[in-house]
Amino acid sequence: MRAVGYSAEAAIADIIDNSLSAEAMSIHVKYDASERPFVAILDDGHGMDPDELTDAMRHGSGNPADHRDATDLGRFGLGLKTASLSQCRKLTVVSKKSGVVSARRWDLDVVQDMGKWVVVVPAKPELADLPLYGKLEAQNSGTLVLWQDLDRLTAGAKDAQREMTAKMAPLYEHLALVFHRFTQEEDSHPAVSIAVNGLPLPPRDPFLGGNQHRQELEGQTIPHARGKVSVFPFVLPPVSKLSTDEVEIAGGREGLRGTQGFYVYRARRLVIWGTWFGLVPKEEFFKLTRVRVDIPNTFDDLWSLDIKKSAAHPPDPIRSRLKELIQHFAGASKRTVIYRGRVTNQSKNFTPLWLRIEPKPGAFRYEPNPDHPLIQKLSESLDDGDQKHLQMILNFLGSALPHQSIYADMCGDQRRTYQDDLFTELVEMAESLLSVTGLGMDQILDIDPLCLHPDLHPRIKNEVGK
Repeated sequence: MRAVGYSAEAAIADIIDNSLSAEAMSIHVKYDASERPFVAILDDGHGMDPDELTDAMRHGSGNPADHRDATDLGRFGLGLKTASLSQCRKLTVVSKKSGVVSARRWDLDVVQDMGKWVVVVPAKPELADLPLYGKLEAQNSGTLVLWQDLDRLTAGAKDAQREMTAKMAPLYEHLALVFHRFTQEEDSHPAVSIAVNGLPLPPRDPFLGGNQHRQELEGQTIPHARGKVSVFPFVLPPVSKLSTDEVEIAGGREGLRGTQGFYVYRARRLVIWGTWFGLVPKEEFFKLTRVRVDIPNTFDDLWSLDIKKSAAHPPDPIRSRLKELIQHFAGASKRTVIYRGRVTNQSKNFTPLWLRIEPKPGAFRYEPNPDHPLIQKLSESLDDGDQKHLQMILNFLGSALPHQSIYADMCGDQRRTYQDDLFTELVEMAESLLSVTGLGMDQILDIDPLCLHPDLHPRIKNEVGK
């Protein structure tokens, strides 16, 4: 039972599920890797009386087939025990309800010595020495979950403190992402405060709702006898429109390419993310697509939700419908990757510097556009012999275009920030085009590469007009 496969961050997230089901508004996670290491999770939920706490400590205390409230994040009645004992040998739960404080403990050493599952009732004087107990006692209600004897968190390590610190390193960001819809207001749901070692979780939004360049596509509702599945597709802005922080928020350690796909939420809690469920492969053109999928907790068995609530698989009817929708979602992402930074109403007048040529189906190449104003102006100033040389140079440029290097760079999430040197460079281009071509300002802003930076157009106009 201890080998279910919890990571430290997934185990703590499972405990927080219980706190949220208890309608907690404040949750504190504290861990200490010193000489007496521990992990403590304290909430201000409605708490449990002695009988409720005893039942909560029972393995399999809930039937997954029973009807549950729509906001209940539990399923098997196993999470508290399996998550905790996957990391420690001593689990103590102290709860306060209606002014009454009660405590129960699973100690695997006691279980092993006695040869039977015996829950321990800690003595009252012992509770005062427990981490965060003073805060629980000062609250009207709530529950404290304490892990001690952290054998799994430090297993096989020469330096137990360093090992525990390393395993807890992903915790902060993991909780921020999994519970990001709880830590901010959403519809009628108030924001819940969650902190790790005193640091509040940072706001996270894998769909970058605050970015004005994000595309929100038409949502879908997939009906089912058990309830409905709500699908909300989004296409993130091109990397050039993202700040460094936004790239980190949207992609994290796996990058934008690795985190594309479906984000499945069960009762607003993120269960699984960054996957297409094998319906399509992860591709560069799809890397900006994020699809939010909301499922109710009545779908648990249909989605093959595991004990850890970290894996799910859509049933065939919903899987088939999602597959039909993918190409529509991913098509918008492909257009965003290819036509980065181009405003829709400019596309008809857009003058590219490079042309994509398809000599036959399945083949393509890129060539400099001979109708680009600068190339055209240069050509007009040359005699026939020099014009042939110019055409030869353009052909060489197209043939020698480093496609593989460009693709490798585009697969990354690096971006060029709009710093003063870029703005100065664009102003110089605008001035050159104005003097050489004789076109108006609005016309030259439709010329590549100026058209790729529409957010800088007002500043360019103002600077050139001085």
